[in-house]
Amino acid sequence: MDGEGGIFANDAVGTGCFSYLPGEVVWAVTKRCNLRCKHCSISEEDPAELTTEEGFGLIEEAAKLGPVKFAFTGGEPLLRDDIYELIEYAASPSFEMQVVMATNGTLITRAVAERLKKAGLERAAVSIDGIGKAHDDFRGVEGAFEGVLRGVNACKAAGLGVQLFTMVTRDNYSEIPKIIRLADDLGVWRIYLIYLIAVGRGKQISEACLSTDENTRFFEDVTEWQKGTKVWLKPICNPQYWAFLWDKGLVSREQGRRFTGCTAGITRFHIFPNGDVTPCAYLPAKAGNIREASFLEIVRNSEMFKALRARVEKGQCAACKYKQICGGCRSRAYAVSGDYLAEDPVCRFGQRRLVSSFGRD
Repeated sequence: MDGEGGIFANDAVGTGCFSYLPGEVVWAVTKRCNLRCKHCSISEEDPAELTTEEGFGLIEEAAKLGPVKFAFTGGEPLLRDDIYELIEYAASPSFEMQVVMATNGTLITRAVAERLKKAGLERAAVSIDGIGKAHDDFRGVEGAFEGVLRGVNACKAAGLGVQLFTMVTRDNYSEIPKIIRLADDLGVWRIYLIYLIAVGRGKQISEACLSTDENTRFFEDVTEWQKGTKVWLKPICNPQYWAFLWDKGLVSREQGRRFTGCTAGITRFHIFPNGDVTPCAYLPAKAGNIREASFLEIVRNSEMFKALRARVEKGQCAACKYKQICGGCRSRAYAVSGDYLAEDPVCRFGQRRLVSSFGRD
C-alpha cells in the first residue's frame, strides 16, 4: 500500500492529522462567511480581525520556523479584501513557504482562481460534504453544491492544485463513497476526511459525532474505499487511524515509525482572526495572542505548547502502546472534557492500550 500512488505517497507522509513537515501555520483571517454550515467551529463575527500589516508580521514570524506550510482559512478567506495581497506576501520566494487556502469554493470564479494562482497560491482545499442537496443542507445555503463544483473546475482551469475537505458525521456518512467517486471524476488528488469535533456551532450537532464502534467501522471502510480510488484518503482528527493500520498489519514497522500522531501545538499552530494562537482550529484554548507577544515567543514559551510537545497526555493515552504515533486527538479530548491533555474519548483500543512504549509487545 506504499509507494507511488499508494496511501502514503503524498506531501504529508507520516503526519497523523492535517499537519505538514516541518510544520504548518494556519491563519483564520476572518469569521465572516457566505454560508451557514452546521459544524462551523468559529461561527460568530469578530470585528477585531488582524490588519494587513499585522498579517504581514505574522507571516514573517511563521517563515522563521523554516519551509513550513502556511494556510489561509476562515470563515471564508475570500471575503477579506486584502487576501490576494496577503497570499502574495506569504508566497515570496524569500520565505520558502508552501501557501495554501481552505475555502468553501463558492466564490471562486475563473477570474478569482487566476488571481489566486498569480498571487502565488499553490493549492485550494475545497469543502464538499455531500452530493447535491445533501451538501446544500449541510452548508445551509441552496445552490452551494453547484457553486463548489464551479469553484473546483475554475481552480483546475487556472492550474491550481485542488483537494477536498469532507466532514465525517453520522448524518452524511452515506455520502462519502459518492464524494470519493466525484473526486475521481474531477481528478482531485486528496480528500481530508475530518471527524466532527463538537466546538463552535458544531456543539449543536454533537449527536452526529461517530461513536467508538462507528469510528472503527470508518477506519475499515477507508481501507476498502482506498483500494478502489486514485484519490488519497486521509482521516483527520483521528490519529488512531495510524494505530489501526499498524494493528491490522497494513503498514510495516518502518512505515509505522514515520507516523507522528496528533500534531496540535507540536508542528501545527492555528491563529484566530483576533490574533489568538491555539494548537488547532478545533481546540480553541488560547496559548497567547500575537498582539501581546510575538508568534514565535508564544510557540516557544507557552506552557500549553510545552505540555503538548512533552506528550504528557493523561488517562489511557498516557500509557498507550501507540502514544508516539497517535497520542489521541487533543481537540476531541478538549471538546468532551475541557482538558486538552485528557485521554481521547473515541478509541477502540481501550484496555489493550497498556504498553508504555510504541513497538513493544
